[in-house]
Amino acid sequence: MAGPPTGAVTCCVQRPARSARKVSRPPVGIYFRLFRHRRFAGLCSGQIVSLIGDAFFPIIVVVAAAKAGTPAETIGAVFAARFVALGGVVLFSGALLDRFDPVRAAVVADSTRVVALAVLAFVWDGRLDAVVVAVAVLVGLCEAVSEPALLVIAPRVLDRRNPTAAAGPAEGPAPAEDAEVTAAYGLLEGLRNVSGMVGPTLAAAVVAGLGSSAGAVLAAVTFGLSAVATRWAGAHLVAGSRSDAPAQKPEPAGEEPEASRPDGDGPGEPEPEPEPSLLHSAMQGLIVLWRIPWLRSVQLLAVVHVVFAVGPWMVALPVFLVEGGHSATLYGFVLGAFAIGNAVGALVGGRIGGPRRGLYALALLALYGLTVLAPVASGSLVLLTVAFVAGGIGQQAFDVAKMTGLRRDVPEELHGRAFSADFFFSFASLPLGQLLGAALLRFADPRTIMLWGGALVLVSTAAVTLRPDVRRFSSAPVATSVPAAPTPLVER
Repeated sequence: MAGPPTGAVTCCVQRPARSARKVSRPPVGIYFRLFRHRRFAGLCSGQIVSLIGDAFFPIIVVVAAAKAGTPAETIGAVFAARFVALGGVVLFSGALLDRFDPVRAAVVADSTRVVALAVLAFVWDGRLDAVVVAVAVLVGLCEAVSEPALLVIAPRVLDRRNPTAAAGPAEGPAPAEDAEVTAAYGLLEGLRNVSGMVGPTLAAAVVAGLGSSAGAVLAAVTFGLSAVATRWAGAHLVAGSRSDAPAQKPEPAGEEPEASRPDGDGPGEPEPEPEPSLLHSAMQGLIVLWRIPWLRSVQLLAVVHVVFAVGPWMVALPVFLVEGGHSATLYGFVLGAFAIGNAVGALVGGRIGGPRRGLYALALLALYGLTVLAPVASGSLVLLTVAFVAGGIGQQAFDVAKMTGLRRDVPEELHGRAFSADFFFSFASLPLGQLLGAALLRFADPRTIMLWGGALVLVSTAAVTLRPDVRRFSSAPVATSVPAAPTPLVER
């Protein structure tokens, strides 16, 4: 918010009036206002093109390997190498983001992918397995850095203490408002989902028409543009990080520094504490999520959902549809409806606020339980489409609200590690859930698995709302209304 004019009489009564004016604005208007921040708009543009570039790599590998007669095992090894690299280092990447500048880290990640895809374009012929596996590992490592880095960078770009963060002059000493940051996360996730739908289609068309090498070159160009946009958007942050070190206090003229006096009378400078190891720093991200009660409850809820409901449901759903006489087209159609719901849900989550933000987010998450049950309850295409769109909205809105609450309650120096740990939980749990689903299909029919999954989502989501801090998505106590003090008389 803008700071008070110099010399004016201020009072705490004035702030609620400004908040009331903000609430009266149209909800969707905040997304248009975000694009007035030129650097945030540049950051979004870079992310759009890089997310499209992300879709090229798997399609390039599949098409080129199929033309060269590469065995299916090699293709599977390439994808496994990418995800093992991503999941294996994402906790450590958060520690690096908190130690070093996240803007530089994101730019290095994009630049590395430019080089890796250029190598893929001009060296790989579909048969050099070591080359494509190495590229897959590099792509996974870079994703482990860029995913949490974006969540750290975006609020800092919006911080109004930086004169270059907004299109106009600085508006005051206060950082970016919580509503702005929530909307920014919603907008970024919405763009991610839209790019996730457009990217594969564009990649398939380019690779089919121009070949795998042309697709790799175009993907490299997208990451190059992303690196340039990210560096420009965070230029003031990089410049500010150089001046963060406190200036050394000058010694009085003619006197030696206390630490270097031979008589030892002075106390001297305290010896700097040794920097903790990277492993210790990475574990702090897990520890901070565990020590905040509402975050611990929400993370456990997410793991339970993914392992025991989402993963088994993803395995059982196509089997259930095929056994019910439906074609594979229906499966692809409902998944597309779910992706559309994700894109809408990100924007919905970006508008969740207030003291009951957690309750609203969990109520939306419960829609996913209805999505799981929908194929069992009805075979109507219309009802299935509505259910899958609703489930996509609920899941993504919950994720955006959770990310905003995490940023609000976790100290800023731990943001990189906390976001990396949050990403690790959701990423590492899904393969376990899918393995469990494959095992359950040997003992139970798909219908039973889906009924169990839907019931688990609904019951567990309702149970976690019993905690007051979970209903707020905040550790802070509920603010009590205090009568405003009378405005003091100030002499000019």
